[in-house]
Amino acid sequence: MLALLPLSDLYPISPSFAKARELPEAVPIPIPAPSRNRTKEPLEELPAKKPVPQKDERIYQVACPALLNGEVEGKLLPPLEDGVQCGAHSPLSLLSIGKSEPLKFSNAVTTNCAMAVTLAQWSESVKQAAKDAYGDTLKITEIGTGSDYQCRKVNGATTGRVSEHAFANALDIMSFKFSYGSGTELESGWNGTEKEKKFWRAVHKASCALFMTVIGPDGDAAHRTNMHLDQGCHGKSCLARICQ
Repeated sequence: MLALLPLSDLYPISPSFAKARELPEAVPIPIPAPSRNRTKEPLEELPAKKPVPQKDERIYQVACPALLNGEVEGKLLPPLEDGVQCGAHSPLSLLSIGKSEPLKFSNAVTTNCAMAVTLAQWSESVKQAAKDAYGDTLKITEIGTGSDYQCRKVNGATTGRVSEHAFANALDIMSFKFSYGSGTELESGWNGTEKEKKFWRAVHKASCALFMTVIGPDGDAAHRTNMHLDQGCHGKSCLARICQ
């Protein structure tokens, strides 16, 4: 009769496996469920996009009372910009000055509003000067001019101060035409006939009462042919006048 052997003798168990069997089974640790009341962390806010500035296409200019009231005939021009130093924000192109019996320019002149307002007043003084010198029947039909707006220095020099012409703040007067085809030029008339001398000196005197700067033939050689008129500022108070 055959003897039965234990199973362990037929299939020996390794020591490591036997040891592992001796260890108690690990009890799984329960994972807590997420709290429904937990405060959600705020999402990081992205920086707001800066709005792209829109270019304003409008040109902001200033209306001129003399043009609105009909004291001068002309039109508003676009702003003048010539480099860093020259220009005018609300320039005017003038054809004539004065409300009653306006005086026409030989060519349209470019000035600022301050000059336009003063030129309208000046026209009345000029008409009176012509009547006093030549008689009541004579009328001025045209004013001949030199420089108006020009980007340059005083007297066209390469150094020194910027001219008031560079701001449309000056005008040079050279001649007048009268009715019946007569006329007078500053270069020849300043020391011309008695009537011419009386007229030009009356114009010069009236100009000095209205403009901040007046330079004629007695001022310097550069103004032998033209009488310079401008509304530039002189002195700290801007009240000083130059009359030459």
